[in-house]
Amino acid sequence: MLGPVEVWAGGEVVPVRAAGRRAVLAALLLAANEVVSVGRLVEAVWGGVAPASAVANLRSHVAGLRRLLGAGRILTRPGGYLLVVGAGELDLAVFGELVERGRAAGRLGQGGVAVALLGAALELWRGEALANVGLPEVEVARLNEVRLGVLEEWLGARLGEGEQAGVVGELAGLAALYPLRESLWGLLMLARYRMGNQAEALADFERVRGRLAAELGVDPGAGLWELRQRILVADPGLGGVVAGLRRDLPGDLADFTGRVGEVESLLAGLARDGGTAVVISAIDGMGGIGKTTLALRLAHRLAAEYPDGQLFLDLGGHTPGQLPLEPGVALGRLLRAAGVAAEQVPVDAGERAALWRAVLARRRVVLVLDNALDSAQVRPLLPGTPGALVLITSRRGLTGVDGATLLTLDVLPPGDAIALLGRIVGRDRVVREPVASAELVALCGFLPLAIRIAGNRLRRRTRWRVADLVERLRDECGRLAELASEDRAVEAVFALSYQHLRAPARALFRRLGLYPGVDLEVGAAAALSGASGAETLVLLEELVDHQLLQQPEVGRYRFHDLVRAYAAKLAGGEPRSALTRLFDHQSRMAVAATDLVGPAEKHGRPGLPSPAEPGFADQAAALSWLAQERVNLVCGAGFAARFGWPRHVRDLSTTLARYLNSRAEHEDALTLHNHALDVATGMDRGHAWHDLGRVRWRLGHYREAAELLDCALAIAQEMDDRVGQCRALVGLGYNHWRTGELAAAEDHLTRALALAGETGDELSRCHAEHGLGYTCWSQGRHVQALDWQHRALASSRRCGEAIVEAHAQYGIGLAQCRLGSHEQASEHFRQALASAPLIGDRVLEARARNGLGEAALAAGRPAEALRHHQRALVVAEQIADHLERPRAEFGLGQASRALV
Repeated sequence: MLGPVEVWAGGEVVPVRAAGRRAVLAALLLAANEVVSVGRLVEAVWGGVAPASAVANLRSHVAGLRRLLGAGRILTRPGGYLLVVGAGELDLAVFGELVERGRAAGRLGQGGVAVALLGAALELWRGEALANVGLPEVEVARLNEVRLGVLEEWLGARLGEGEQAGVVGELAGLAALYPLRESLWGLLMLARYRMGNQAEALADFERVRGRLAAELGVDPGAGLWELRQRILVADPGLGGVVAGLRRDLPGDLADFTGRVGEVESLLAGLARDGGTAVVISAIDGMGGIGKTTLALRLAHRLAAEYPDGQLFLDLGGHTPGQLPLEPGVALGRLLRAAGVAAEQVPVDAGERAALWRAVLARRRVVLVLDNALDSAQVRPLLPGTPGALVLITSRRGLTGVDGATLLTLDVLPPGDAIALLGRIVGRDRVVREPVASAELVALCGFLPLAIRIAGNRLRRRTRWRVADLVERLRDECGRLAELASEDRAVEAVFALSYQHLRAPARALFRRLGLYPGVDLEVGAAAALSGASGAETLVLLEELVDHQLLQQPEVGRYRFHDLVRAYAAKLAGGEPRSALTRLFDHQSRMAVAATDLVGPAEKHGRPGLPSPAEPGFADQAAALSWLAQERVNLVCGAGFAARFGWPRHVRDLSTTLARYLNSRAEHEDALTLHNHALDVATGMDRGHAWHDLGRVRWRLGHYREAAELLDCALAIAQEMDDRVGQCRALVGLGYNHWRTGELAAAEDHLTRALALAGETGDELSRCHAEHGLGYTCWSQGRHVQALDWQHRALASSRRCGEAIVEAHAQYGIGLAQCRLGSHEQASEHFRQALASAPLIGDRVLEARARNGLGEAALAAGRPAEALRHHQRALVVAEQIADHLERPRAEFGLGQASRALV
């Protein structure tokens, strides 16, 4: 398109001989990948005098082009046609991409890169655009005007790089061709002045002034007059390539949002400067987090305090298609920016560093070193004397830069993220869709780059609702593809960090993309990687250093949501055996932990080998691991159920049932046991029904609980599973007790007790005796209730069942309270309360506190009762206990009335 219209294939020109066919092709290419109407195509071929057969002839031209270009290139669409063009296939599109990249380089102060890119764009032109096509002159004129504008930019960039001698001739020729174009004359005047020819520069002004007056009857614009005046007074700002240090900071963002605390932290670091050292602040964070934006905001804010210069240098640590700048190369660029002539820049890197420190001595400058790879790249660039402010950005924490204030950026808080979205798309759109806007920034992981890309998509698509984009982003597999726009893409940012990893760290990153959990510990990562824990820890820390993994606390790691999506995309080829190792690790650790918490239930858990990792030091360590891993274990079970690891699901369901009940984690328990039911067969179905029934009972869904426990009992009888029968009978007994069917409860529990005696199931014996104690208590048979609870206490101690032992202490307290022994009751309640945190039982904690409150009130101590019930209410609300919460509220009312 940039010259005569031509089609190339296999390095040769494919002729398009018919003029009308070339016109149709050109019109389609001018709107590549967009629908062009039939009317517009007719006008492109025949102008305003189309024959009656124009539409039919147009179809003939389209058919000919389809034969020439191949199938799938020209698509028929309602009202017109669309020509499919891929990346790099159209010189006009390549030209535009090179120009944008060149402009971006110029904005970042990369003048040499800008010159190269703009020059490459101009080399694509082969003459006047569309030279062999009779399209409307306005279209041709538009393209040629674009070329001329880019030519001006290129010459201006060369001038900025000190090539005034090389561009003067070209500028003079262009000014002669376009004598009324003031911008060209301005560049020509500046080039002559920088070559030391002030008089000729002023003469150029008079020439263009005369032409404008003669042909248009106007004077030059204000910009040209200002340039003339600055040349007259020999303004230092115009002299040489630079006059002193440059002021080349990229622009501050008008929509900069949030980061108030971070700015204050950096300013506080400046306030501590005693004027005896260089002030250095190093900002690190993951790609797209806003490090450069923050550094530039601070640099612009403080520019007036550093009047001798403000310099910006992109060190290329994570730049696509570019190697990081060697320190010697970076020093050369900085020295030239400081006004040192190219021929005076030393060859040796050490000498360059010494000269750089000398240049900055006694000068107050701001130096922004952006996109640093590591500390070694930065250290040679640092000034040596006070007066300079150095702001460094990097994806890695630059702990090797001595004396630097280190600041790690996190994602934006939700409020700031929504505010940023509103500044990009317009606050009114956010106000109209507050829920969708909140979900949008959450789907973007609160990452500023992702929010900007999403916001800019909405800004260009005014008919889209925020909810429309949210719907597209909900698909986790396609989310990264949606968060891409022009030359910016979230995935590309992560890819650059990934490429800087060592091969073993890249392999671990991919394996972590398989992980079906929220966060993970070293043991889980080692299981995925197949390496030792020590080797895996080193690799995890490397991922943290490169901002591809977060470390919310020592020993635990997690992904940012969008980085997780990128890792998952890379994980497609990883072996299934990695997940098998992970699930085996989780199962073994869960069994080891629950064996410590409830040793009496060991015989009912899966017989798995001991974990290869060191075991748990004590019960508290086991409970801590279970609390940290609970969500991950449930997530892993869901993944295993869907994708073919049924044994793992059954093992976890059986292992964690009692723990989840005691912690009142009922939603997780329902999820886990339902997964187990989905994959279970035979006797395992009975166990899953039993565990689900116990959860439903805890939640107060007694009808559903009875149905599930009846199913469990039936299948246990069918499979002659006597232990399963005993467990189901105990569960049914407790369920009948809660519904007030006390005779049925006593019957089931008595049968369970007999069966436990026959099978030697001591754990079920404990539960049955404890349940019979509750049943007698509810019937007012408090002496018998006390006897049964003492039996349960003795049985639990014999078999080492700490959970039933603690609950039996509570049951004894209940019976003694009814028998009037309030002080003895309080002592047993206190023992139960002391045991609750040791066994991780929040339900027992709420019950014991309510029991203490009731005993204290009965003993005439209402103030003490009030305190106990208040604490019980807090716990009951935290675990959503539908029984202990109203009990605590009633107790509070009784105690309050007694205090009046």
